[in-house]
Amino acid sequence: MAGYRVPRPDQPQIERRAARQTLVARIVGFTLLWGIVGVLAFAADRAIPREHLPWKPLALVDPVGMATKIKAARSGADPKACRAVLYNGGVEFSEVAPRVSGFCAVHDALTIEAGLAPLKPDGAEMTCKQALAVSIWERQVVQPAAFDLFGQGVVRIDHYGAFACRRMYGREDTPVSEHAAANALDVAAFRLADGTVIAVAADWSDPGPKGKFLHRVRDGACQVFLTTLSPDYNDAHRDHFHLDMGGQAKCG
Repeated sequence: MAGYRVPRPDQPQIERRAARQTLVARIVGFTLLWGIVGVLAFAADRAIPREHLPWKPLALVDPVGMATKIKAARSGADPKACRAVLYNGGVEFSEVAPRVSGFCAVHDALTIEAGLAPLKPDGAEMTCKQALAVSIWERQVVQPAAFDLFGQGVVRIDHYGAFACRRMYGREDTPVSEHAAANALDVAAFRLADGTVIAVAADWSDPGPKGKFLHRVRDGACQVFLTTLSPDYNDAHRDHFHLDMGGQAKCG
């Protein structure tokens, strides 16, 4: 045995074998991971209501869920699909011609004609995604709250305007308002079937059902609109709710 030498391993061959094993392990791990994701997604798709799933289509009959705001916000990317949701939900509307004036521009806008409690004054021009959010809010938040607290529905929603060519707070040194793009609505009051009026200015601090109603519909708006501002936010909103689908995510 004297002088016997152990053969040196073929280093390149060992490295190639190790590399193949590592690649196989990665492929197997990746496949298992996506298999688990697929199983979970399938289970979620069948077990979780569609209002909580962002990949499910939006419908006005669905309650407000965790994905409602996301789906309503992205509806603006597909004007045809946005209008289909309104149409399928029984909301009638008229188209508004696009126009640009200075820093104000109206694109993809419409006015709601029927299918919801009328907005007064008539002719509120809103982008489709804003109109869609208003429709969801009216159907799934405002009306249920009214029936729960007053035993009757809302038959009219008074507002201070939707499209308005102005900057925020009407000043010259502030950013352009979402109203300048027809992407907002300022709600002032609600009229019930028996003629009762619930006004933000008069009833926000009411300890009774009127105040409870206003707080409930504000809280519900926060789950639908990107921006919801109320008297709790600042004095400029002491008499209305500002609801928009183009600003920052904010609830106040």
